[in-house]
Amino acid sequence: MRRTRLVFAPSDPQAPPAYLLLDAFGEVVGRGEQPLRAEAPAAPTTVVLVVPGVEATARWLRLPARGEAQARAAAALLLEGEQALEDEPVHLALGPLEADGCRLAVTVARSRMQGWLDLARLHGISPDVVAPDCLLLPEPEGERPVAARIGGALAVRGRRLAFACDPDLAPVLLQDRDPELASDAEAVERLLAQGAGRPAINLLQGEFAPADGRRIAPRDLRRAGVLAALLLASPMALEGAEALRLSFAADRAEAAARQDAAAVLPKGTVVRDPAAQVAARLERLELAAGGGPAGLAARLFAALSGIEGAQVESLIVSPDGALRASITHANYSDMELLGGALRGDGIAFKEEGTRDEAGGIVSEVMLGVRR
Repeated sequence: MRRTRLVFAPSDPQAPPAYLLLDAFGEVVGRGEQPLRAEAPAAPTTVVLVVPGVEATARWLRLPARGEAQARAAAALLLEGEQALEDEPVHLALGPLEADGCRLAVTVARSRMQGWLDLARLHGISPDVVAPDCLLLPEPEGERPVAARIGGALAVRGRRLAFACDPDLAPVLLQDRDPELASDAEAVERLLAQGAGRPAINLLQGEFAPADGRRIAPRDLRRAGVLAALLLASPMALEGAEALRLSFAADRAEAAARQDAAAVLPKGTVVRDPAAQVAARLERLELAAGGGPAGLAARLFAALSGIEGAQVESLIVSPDGALRASITHANYSDMELLGGALRGDGIAFKEEGTRDEAGGIVSEVMLGVRR
């Protein structure tokens, strides 16, 4: 019968990871410190790498119930404004489609994800699942969230809610909701064992997905036979064999590109230039969506980064989705530069007023209405 091994990646990369071993019924049968280069388990074991929830951000998004590639592209567009404010590239993972069309979306820093997998390899672990600790807690049946202390953080799980933070910060994030706190280490282990049987998400997706072990098609075997015959026939055939190999590789790459493009383009679109058509599609989606207030703010800050001494004093989101901002700057021509940069991105820009204040210039601007 299959067992489950929970390996906890520590917040401190110098600290050794701990493990919790569960039998087929979810009962704890072992715990301790994960050794370096551990031997292969004698019984079949599912390995779950539990990573700190404070490093992950979980949210639920309403995504189109289409192909996986379309769902990932839509989620990336919805989160684009937030990701633009991140200091480094992020990795996106999606949970299964729920009854109302929503999906759990989790983002973590790509470098942290790679670091956790490197740590696992160092300890001889090849995880089947990677999940944040807060999403390994089972979702409560009622409205009251559950909470557990894991490491130095408090992991919280509720209905469409999951996060981990400093315990002192939890009341602020939960507002008037008082979580049901696991009282001791055994209660925490029971919660984790319950959630390990059905993790809410697996971060091993996209570039971190394991190899699919695809079988070799008969067509590929025939092509390999042709190449082998050419090589045996004469050294003069080497260049011809290499040309054939490159041609076959190019055909496969082009077919894969067309298949990927068809997944994100509207149904029925004839794929002629995959890269150009996908880029145009993403641009149209972005312009249609507007990126939301977070996306508009990200573009505003990006445009201001090229204007020396300019900074945002206040931001107000109007009910119609427009963004109003007060900006201090040094030169009257600065707003012309800002307007030109934003209009170049397809964002309407309007300067509503300018005044001199404390040796500088303050301009009131509005942006966000699409042209």
